[in-house]
Parts: sequence; structure tokens; C-alpha cells
Amino acid sequence: MKKSCLILLLLLAGCGPRDYFRTQVELTPCARSANHDCREASLLVDEDRGYALGFVEFDDEGCFYDARQAESVLHWLQNSSEPQYVVVYTHGWHHNASDTDFNVRRFKDSLQSIKQRHPGYRVVGLYLGWRGEILDTPYLRMLTFWNRRAVSERLGRGPFKDFLLQVERTVKAHSENRLLTIGHSLGALAIYNALQSEWLERLRRQGSGFDDLLLLVNPAIEARRFIELRHALPDSEPVSGEPAYPSLMVIGSEADNMTRSAFTWTRAVPALFEPGPDPGLALELPEASPWELSTTAIGHYQPFLTHRLESAPGLSDDAACPAVADGSAGLAGNPQLLAAAGDELPQLNQPSLRLQRLPARSQAAPLWFVQTDKNVLPNHGFLNQKPFWCFAEHSLEQTAGWIRAGQDRSVE
Repeated sequence: MKKSCLILLLLLAGCGPRDYFRTQVELTPCARSANHDCREASLLVDEDRGYALGFVEFDDEGCFYDARQAESVLHWLQNSSEPQYVVVYTHGWHHNASDTDFNVRRFKDSLQSIKQRHPGYRVVGLYLGWRGEILDTPYLRMLTFWNRRAVSERLGRGPFKDFLLQVERTVKAHSENRLLTIGHSLGALAIYNALQSEWLERLRRQGSGFDDLLLLVNPAIEARRFIELRHALPDSEPVSGEPAYPSLMVIGSEADNMTRSAFTWTRAVPALFEPGPDPGLALELPEASPWELSTTAIGHYQPFLTHRLESAPGLSDDAACPAVADGSAGLAGNPQLLAAAGDELPQLNQPSLRLQRLPARSQAAPLWFVQTDKNVLPNHGFLNQKPFWCFAEHSLEQTAGWIRAGQDRSVE
């Protein structure tokens, strides 16, 4: 029995077949073609599909496996004569930077689609990899969640955060560039740990957050982590001259069983040993129990939700994005049935996206908690979901346009 337990512990703590994957590091990107897949290149260009993709990988302590990966990516971003559309992505559990990883393949497809919708930009993807998968053994790999969560907690500190800030400085040195940062699942936890205090400090100092838009998608983060952040924000509506869209969004799908059910199960024991929220901060949530706050993923915590996003089925892969119809708070009498909004908005039997603000839960513009229906995000993933990308790109243009207008005014 003791021997079996020892073997199990060694498996859970051990390494996969490789620590990191992108060992070919050059300042000149690898040119991907039918005869050259660039599977070990840290920087590649796919001319046929219209994008560049850089990989930067971090170890279990949040340090670079090879700092030259970061240098190569930053060099590429600095040397552009055309406007750039940059998407930074941090993956979650069970993923890594291998060329065969499902997230890597889907991210490449997403970059191709972005290029098709934004042909005037040089599209660049940055894939921030870490050891989200350490075992290939069925069933046993499910037991690695707590170990990998601990790693994602550490990931958001040190070089990981510094690299994100360097990317922002490089990309936003030119106001016409676009920068979208996305963390998914445990990757969202890493991003949140890295940028929460930075985002809030900037918001207080200059009225805007990190880069153009920061998205936490189906985050594996308990609701209690957001109490202090919400409390620090002004509870008021944006006034004229302020951005209508936020610089930070938490986006969770009602159809995501991983964060709705499985996450609660993983949090059951840790929640028993965690203190309740600060009494001063908990006054705004008189009905919330410490157990609920500690075991409910933020994307499913109803008291925090500020918006709901729905889509009719039928958005084809090759079509342009539809307009996003914004509903008013007065029309959101039943957030589960947004078609009740009336004739002012397009009917959901047509390809469309509809955003509705939930009454009595509105938060000031900098931070939204958005719940989606199954047509926008049918499960835990998002990389191959066009409705999600259409909404993300729409929101990015709203925030980036406001930031650029502010910069133009300051020059005047």
C-alpha cells in the first residue's frame, strides 16, 4: 500500500516527457509551409494564413525556460511598419505549447480568422505556455488539478508579469495598434494574479486599465477573489466622456460544466479552512455565505453578474461579424429571455449578438461580469467559437477607440 501511494505521488509531482517545446529560438521567424511545420520554433510566420505566432514558455516557478523566446517576440513586435493586431493568450489546465496541443491548433485558426476580418493589420499571436499538462495517464491526469492550480498561482508573479508589461509598452507605443490579452481557466488565474493590482492602480491614476482589453474567460477563480476589487471600484454609471465598455471583463458561460460543477468539487475541502470575507467588504453582500463565495466560480456567481450575452445559432465561419445589439437596463426585465426586449433590437432567430445589462447589478464601466448562453460559449473552451471572438473584437474596438481619442485630446 505504501509503495503504491509513493508511486502515485511521484507520478503527480513528476514531469511530462518534455519540460518545454519551443527550443528553436531565432530572431528571424520560421516560415511555415506545407513542407516545414515549424513545430519547435518559438516564432513562426504563416504567410498563407496571414499571421505570426510567438511562444514564450514558463516553468513551474513562473520563470522563463529560455529568455530568448521573450526577446525574439519583442524584437518582432518592435520591427513593424504597419499597424499590429496583437492577441496574447494564456492557456489553462491540460495544455502546453506543443504543436499537437488542441489549444495551439485552435489559436492558429483564430488568428487566421482575425486576419480575415482585419486585413489592414499585421496579426500577431503570443501564446504563453506553461506545464498545464504533466501526465498522459487517463484518470490519473484528473488528479493533477490541485498541483497545476498551485503552479498557475505562482505563474502570475515575477517574469510572467514583467513580460506582459513589456509587450504592452512595445505594442502601445503606436496608438493605431490593438492589444487583446486573454486568460482561460487556470490561465485566467495567472493573468488575474499578475495584473489585478496593476489594473486597479492605473484605473485610479489615469482612468484606464491594462492594454486595450483584458479578458478572463471561464476563469477557474472563486468569487471571493473579486470582493475587494469590486469594493475598490466606484459604484456609479459612466458619465459623458468616459468609456462605455470596460477595460476588464470576466466572461463565463452558463453551459460551462467545468467551472460550474467540477470547480465547486475541487474547492470543497480548501473552503473549509479559509476565513470568510472581511466584514467591512462583505456588507454589500449580506446574503452571501463564505462557503458560496469560496466554492463558486466567478462566472457563475449570480450576485456579481452585470451583463448577459446571447447569440442566435447560425453564425457561419466565413461571414463577417454581425453588429452587437446593446440592450438598456430598462429592457432587461427577464435576463433569461432577452427576446422580450422588443422590436428595437434584432430578433434572435437571425444571426446576431445581443448584450443585455442586468438591472440593479450594474457596475461602473471598468469591470463587467458577463454571462453567455450556450450559443456563444457551448462549453469550457472558446478558441473556436466565432460569436465569442466577434464580441471580443467589438469590445476591443470600443475600448481602444476611447483610449486613442483620449491620447489625441492630450496632444491637442
